[in-house]
Amino acid sequence: QDPWPQASRSADDVSPPAKAHGAMLSASRCLRKATPGGASWAALRQFSDGATVRSTAASGSTVYESGRAVEEYLHFHYAPREHMLPYKFGPTEALDFPARMAAIASAHSRSDRRSVAYDVGCAVGRGTYEMTKTFDKVVGVDFSHAFIAAAQRLQELGSVEFEATEQALVRTPLVARLPEGANAARAEFRQGDACNLGDIGEVDCITAVNLLCRLPEPQAFLQTSIDCIRPGGILVLVSPFSWLEEYTPQDKWLGGKVDASGAVIDSHAAVSAILGPFFELEARTDEAFLLREHARKFQWGVSDACVWRRK
Repeated sequence: QDPWPQASRSADDVSPPAKAHGAMLSASRCLRKATPGGASWAALRQFSDGATVRSTAASGSTVYESGRAVEEYLHFHYAPREHMLPYKFGPTEALDFPARMAAIASAHSRSDRRSVAYDVGCAVGRGTYEMTKTFDKVVGVDFSHAFIAAAQRLQELGSVEFEATEQALVRTPLVARLPEGANAARAEFRQGDACNLGDIGEVDCITAVNLLCRLPEPQAFLQTSIDCIRPGGILVLVSPFSWLEEYTPQDKWLGGKVDASGAVIDSHAAVSAILGPFFELEARTDEAFLLREHARKFQWGVSDACVWRRK
């Protein structure tokens, strides 16, 4: 059985259903267990119809179930710093983005509000694992079946082998490992929809990293955060506010447009108008991230990172 189930996906973390660009991986092209301590990819670059799948670093890419997407995100989350940015120059402050966002959540969490956390849009799980150093239970949720399968396989085996593109067909084998100090037994991974999380009960922390502007109903996610976070708990909301109609209908955008009078609607202001009655804004910073496509091509971005404390 293929451990990477197939499903259409059209967003960075959670998105409306859409047809995947290019062919899906066949069951024979899955992540295979290679040794008791790890797992390895088999023929990820080959597809049943010979189609080419775009990189997730390509703006507007809708492929998050493919082997390429899983590999790029394993690299984004777990690759050594020297391989993520193999130059003596460049934006080193953008490295280790998932771990840095988890550290923000941990730093702002109260000692009496560390029972249950949700990492919504967890991708392949680095932030979820990092948060287990602080929280008793951390639930990672992502719309992508393939991303969740990768996070679960890492939890099961402790390490996962993958490949990184250097140039065209030249590839380098790497290994994703559980972060040092993480307590994998505290982590749980679920495939799910951020716009419809269901009854998750009361929680102490929700993180949503580079998620909001890839949701078809971003306000529905914010409402869940309002409803579920306990007083004193936190929402760590991190977004570059890259609104695109292929992911979010324009009438659902929270900012990033002008009103009927021509006035600019700022995304942070729009989010603040929704959260302000229920949360206090505790911290706001600009946080850089770097996603590698190959050794000479990267996506560099800056997200607006806010910590909101529930009143």
